[in-house]
Amino acid sequence: MKKRITIIALIVILAFSFALPTAFAADMRGTALRIDGKSQYGGMNASYQEGYSPAVSGGTARILLPLVPGPGTEQVKNGEQVNISVGLGDPKTAPFIFNNYDTAVSLKENKLADGKTKESYLVDLSLPLAENRVNGNYPVVVTAKYPLMDGTVKTQEFTVFVKVTDGQDPSEPTAEPSGEPSGQPTEDPGTDPGTDPGIDPGAGGGGGGSGVSSQPKVIISNYEISPDPVNAGEKFTVKVTLTNTSKSTSVKNITVTFKSQTTDLMPGDNTNTAYIEKIGPKKTADFSFTMEARADAKAGPQKIDIAIAYEDSQAAQLTAADEISVEVHQKIRLEYDPPKFPSEVYMGDTTSASLNLYNKGKNTLYNVTVVLDVPGLTPESSAFLGNMESGTAKTADIYASVAQDPNAGMGGMSGAETGNAEAAPAADGAITGGADGPDSIVVSGESGTVQAVGGAGAEDAVQPGPVEGNFVVTYEDEYGEEYEMKVPVETVLTPMPDYGGMDPGEELPPEEPAGFPWWGWGITAGAAAAVAIVIVVKRKRKKRAQELSEDLEDDDIY
Repeated sequence: MKKRITIIALIVILAFSFALPTAFAADMRGTALRIDGKSQYGGMNASYQEGYSPAVSGGTARILLPLVPGPGTEQVKNGEQVNISVGLGDPKTAPFIFNNYDTAVSLKENKLADGKTKESYLVDLSLPLAENRVNGNYPVVVTAKYPLMDGTVKTQEFTVFVKVTDGQDPSEPTAEPSGEPSGQPTEDPGTDPGTDPGIDPGAGGGGGGSGVSSQPKVIISNYEISPDPVNAGEKFTVKVTLTNTSKSTSVKNITVTFKSQTTDLMPGDNTNTAYIEKIGPKKTADFSFTMEARADAKAGPQKIDIAIAYEDSQAAQLTAADEISVEVHQKIRLEYDPPKFPSEVYMGDTTSASLNLYNKGKNTLYNVTVVLDVPGLTPESSAFLGNMESGTAKTADIYASVAQDPNAGMGGMSGAETGNAEAAPAADGAITGGADGPDSIVVSGESGTVQAVGGAGAEDAVQPGPVEGNFVVTYEDEYGEEYEMKVPVETVLTPMPDYGGMDPGEELPPEEPAGFPWWGWGITAGAAAAVAIVIVVKRKRKKRAQELSEDLEDDDIY
């Protein structure tokens, strides 16, 4: 007996020793086919990695699905074709005319969009669309069936979404599909009268009618985007809540695929699929995925297609499709040159300043307005630049009047000007007041103190000296949100030079000729006579000196 047990144990051990490596090797063989996501074939608007979507035109949807051998050791048998079958979804809601679209493809050189060729299994399907089709995203399940090198047969499924935009609005009532299904049930899957819709067929006792239960539906009941809105060039997270609306039937093996309708949004974690094992009746399940908005993404709402594939309690394959909206904002990049602003201005004069603005962002800025806000300067008006498209530049030119000097003309005030009968010496005078000082002028001298009450508005008078302010730039984005940017500037308020009561630049008035007085003529005549006498005396002295010099020379000779 012991000998038999030993022999049986050895046989079991030997069987496991051969079976385990075989099973392990089978698990490591990999997938025979995969989608060629990097290549763009002729007739495709982009590669699968760049957001390919089937072309829909002339009442037909064309699907191109390039399949290439996978990286594993498991490969399609040499020379064998890959059999293709097509699942179009629910005949009641799908926009396609149902028919038999099964075909077979072989491994061969297929033409790419750039004119080159690549070896692949290229599935090319033309699916006619029903006349009363409804706009939306519809999954098409392409099933590939093929023999492996070891003779076994393998099956793979690939889901491609067809976006219909030339049909009826989903909110409008629709008629029954006009397609003629082939090999697909067209009966109403609802329940017969008197049958509980929550009971699966065959679940009850014998002898009853053959009622059909409704299919469980999975919907997106909520989603949250963080951050919201999304900034271009940054990643964001989408949290989705799925709800099983069935009251009695669970769903399982839920696979969720998400893909942007444009190339502006890309998967952030190198995957676009999420898996949920099971959702019970009237229960929910959450999942999250990360995406990234390209730096040059178009500002505005972006759509993400969500495809849901799942099974009911009878392992029947069901699908659902929905979309979510993501608001993408481009960063505002309004930049400027150093402002052209005078370093010094004369009080009571006028001046000008300018500011160059550049819109280096991707979006348009609206109602761009520039205002000058500097103490002591009163602009004639603000500068309205209007809208600034991306990559444009505009200049704001502003003219302003400089405040009058409140101290002008006070240095030589006399006592009579101050309203006092006695004139106070101005040499020792001190002027106080201004914007922050008392509303009076105090003059101190030997004979006492005299005060002159200031005029209206003296408290708000701007005093000479340095001042600081801003160019204030306001604008709106495409959503009507208003922004403000301040560009600092500074200058010095300088008292106007004294031109003797004349305005700067004013010409001196011409002098009127007047009669010469009689005594002036007498003085002039006397002066002329004195000059003449001096000249005569000098000439005589010079002549006399010359004669003496000549006499001395004659004496020396003789």
